Amino acid sequence: MLNFKIFLKNLKDKIDLKKKKIYIAVSGGVDSLVLLDLFFRIKDLKIEVLHCNFKLRGAESEEEENLIKTICKNKKIILHTKSFNLRKKSSKQIFARKLRYLWFKKMLKTNYFNYIALGHHLNDSIETIFLNLIRGTGIKGIKGIGFKKKYLIRPLLDFTKTEILSYAKTNKISWIEDSSNINEKFLRNKIRKILNKLLNNEAYLGIKTSFHILKDEYLMINNHLNIIKKYIFLKKNRKEKILSVKNLLNLNPIKSYLYKILKDYYFNNIRTLIKIIISKSGKKINSKKSYFSIKKKKKHLILYRNKKYEQKNFS
Repeated sequence: MLNFKIFLKNLKDKIDLKKKKIYIAVSGGVDSLVLLDLFFRIKDLKIEVLHCNFKLRGAESEEEENLIKTICKNKKIILHTKSFNLRKKSSKQIFARKLRYLWFKKMLKTNYFNYIALGHHLNDSIETIFLNLIRGTGIKGIKGIGFKKKYLIRPLLDFTKTEILSYAKTNKISWIEDSSNINEKFLRNKIRKILNKLLNNEAYLGIKTSFHILKDEYLMINNHLNIIKKYIFLKKNRKEKILSVKNLLNLNPIKSYLYKILKDYYFNNIRTLIKIIISKSGKKINSKKSYFSIKKKKKHLILYRNKKYEQKNFS
C-alpha cells in the first residue's frame, strides 16, 4: 500500500533529509505527479520541479507542460522548464534521455541541490529486467533498478503501478496519459502488456524480495572482486599495471573473472586475451578503441595506457 507515512519512512531509511534540497523530475504522467505530491507533504524540505518538453507528441506535450505549471503555481513550487527540438534526430528517445540527464546535472550543480527524484516504480524495474534478459545480461541486469545512483534517487521503487494509481485517485491528482506508452513498436510496451496479465500482488511481493537479495549478492560479488584484484595486480604505477599470469590461471571460471577484472579497461575479446595469457612473451592485444593494451612478458601481463591517452592516470 502506498501512503505518505510508508513513503516517508522508506525514504528516511535510505537518505538523510535534513537541510537537503531536492529537485522532482516531473513529466506530467501519474508516477511523477504522485511523487511530487508525496514530496510536497514533507515538512521543512526544499523542493523544486524540473520538466523537459521534447515536443514529440504535439498538443499532448504542451498540455503536460501547462498542467505542471498549474500544479506548481497552486502549490507555490518553483518550476524550471526546458524545451528541446528533436525532429532531426533518428533515435529520438535515446537522444532525449541523454539531453534530459545533461540538463538535470547542470541544474543540480548550478543551484547546489543535493538530489533529483525520479518517478520509477517496481513495475519499471521488472520491465527493465526482461529487456536486459532479451539483450543478454548478468546479475547486474537482473537485480532491478537501484534506489540511488550518484545524485539520482528513485523513492517509488517499492511501490507498484496499481498502488500509485490508487494513491492518485484517492488524492484526486490529475495527470496526462502518455500515448507513446501503448505503442507496441516499443519492446518495453510489449513486455508491459504481457506482465500486466501475468503478475498479481503475491508475485510483486516475491519479485521485490528477490531484488533485495540480488542487490546484496551483487554487492558481495563486488567485494569479492576487490579482493581478487589485489591477488591479481602485483604492481601499478602511473603508466602501467602488472598482472600475475599464474594467479590468473588459478581463477575459475577464468572467462568470467577476466571480464569482470578488465571490463573497466574496455577489453571484451576474452578468448583472444586467454590466448595471450598462455602464449609466449611478446604477444599483445589492444582494448576496444585502443585505449589500453596488454602485453605478455614472461610470467606477467603488462597492462598499459596507449600513448594517445598517457596523460590520464590509471584509476
